[in-house]
Amino acid sequence: SATIRNPAQRDDVVGTVVNADTAAVDAAFVAATRAAPAWDGLGAEKRATILERAADLFESRTAALVARCVCEAGKTLADAIAEVREAVDFLRYYAAAARRDFAHELTLPGPTGERNVLRLRGRGVFGCISPWNFPLAIFTGQVAAALAAGNAVLAKPAEQTPLTAALAVRLLLEAGVPPEVLNFLPGEGAVVGAALTRDARIAGVAFTGSTDTARLIERSLAARNGAIATLIAETGGLNAMIVDSSALAEQVVLDVVSSGFNSAGQRCSALRLLVVQEEIMARVKTLLAGYMNELRIGDPAELATDIGPVIDAEALAML
Repeated sequence: SATIRNPAQRDDVVGTVVNADTAAVDAAFVAATRAAPAWDGLGAEKRATILERAADLFESRTAALVARCVCEAGKTLADAIAEVREAVDFLRYYAAAARRDFAHELTLPGPTGERNVLRLRGRGVFGCISPWNFPLAIFTGQVAAALAAGNAVLAKPAEQTPLTAALAVRLLLEAGVPPEVLNFLPGEGAVVGAALTRDARIAGVAFTGSTDTARLIERSLAARNGAIATLIAETGGLNAMIVDSSALAEQVVLDVVSSGFNSAGQRCSALRLLVVQEEIMARVKTLLAGYMNELRIGDPAELATDIGPVIDAEALAML
């Protein structure tokens, strides 16, 4: 087992997690492979109803989910509330997508004028590998998308934030997702992630994290025997904002600080480079410096805190 500590108060133990090993991954593959056809055959309408029920449960447990995001991921209260709302939005969005795209037969013309009738179906077993900076929203979004399309899921949360993901899984199961369809596999990427991506039984992987890790997953999927797997990867970037002289300087500063410092800047979408037209540069710099001087760094559980901690000692050392 591993101990999960509060990134803001390192002496505060949030909980413990029993990490999966390769045997647990294999057992999950067996269960998911058997369960996937029945889940796909359940139909889009019933799958959508379950996801909407999960959205209601998430909303009813907002306080508990917010607390986990704050204590385990170091999110401020405002960020944590937004995270829960985004997770709920994902559940409802993919429920609607299931009804739109998977509940109907499609009639397509063939090359010689014949009419081909087809229905979109699940691929089989999907691996969902999510990050610690959105431990609820991205975890839920990946899982909900795969479930909506009729796939069984092997869900691997980030090592730093398994407790938040565990509560999300509990609520999804309570909503009606069969346990063999949604398999929870906390653990190290080198163990669980590697076992997922090299297995011939995996139909696809949804991943959010570093570009280097995405390339490792890509190579691992390509090296396995069997059908070509799908890879959906969301990775990092160097994000720029370009501001010309027509922009309202006050609005620019609000957006720059929000983008650059939400989640202590630990987002793939965080602003890294600000390019300002020379004619307004001095005013923007003055306003930006003044606003940044007002930001309060502290315990994310306090309402007055604007910026919480980075996730762990490794991230601090890198910075």
